[in-house]
Amino acid sequence: MKRRLEMLLCFVAASVATGALAEEACNTQQLKNPAPTLSEIYTTASGYAKAWKPDAVPVRVGNTSLGPLQANGSSAAWNLMFYSDAAKAHMSVTTFRGALTCWADAGQAGRIPDLKPDFFRDGAKLYALAKQHGEAFLTQGYVVMIDTAAAPSNRHATWYINYSKDQGKDAGLSVIIDANTGAVENVLKH
Repeated sequence: MKRRLEMLLCFVAASVATGALAEEACNTQQLKNPAPTLSEIYTTASGYAKAWKPDAVPVRVGNTSLGPLQANGSSAAWNLMFYSDAAKAHMSVTTFRGALTCWADAGQAGRIPDLKPDFFRDGAKLYALAKQHGEAFLTQGYVVMIDTAAAPSNRHATWYINYSKDQGKDAGLSVIIDANTGAVENVLKH
């Protein structure tokens, strides 16, 4: 209950700051599996999104630093966002400590990646790619973070794999994956 109240206060504060009022889009619930895989959480979240607004499309799919991606493709902390063009609103589905919450708010949700209905969502394979390209960082205690992105020119959908340590220290390496095929597009050192 305390966690739910904290989350509600965060959303209310953000809504007041932006002039909008977020509303709960699904009842908070305890997940049977507190660390679902990428495929499992997407299936669950997209079900809630379609129940919220039938035209909802994914805008963002990723994990947070509180739930690094695991080798089996699971995370304890997912953050997904969907957008309804008909409602001109977006909905977020988040998981943390085994609880799933949904919040909807008016307004745009950013660039919408051109994700195909069967886009690549094998979290274990994304982790394997992260390990293949950044194993040295993993042995140093870095964790794997994933997030979708959309190219500004054509909305080309990608997965970004990044490595994080100590609440935000970046390893300086990003692996970019085609989000529809799972093919590696680029490995950037920055």
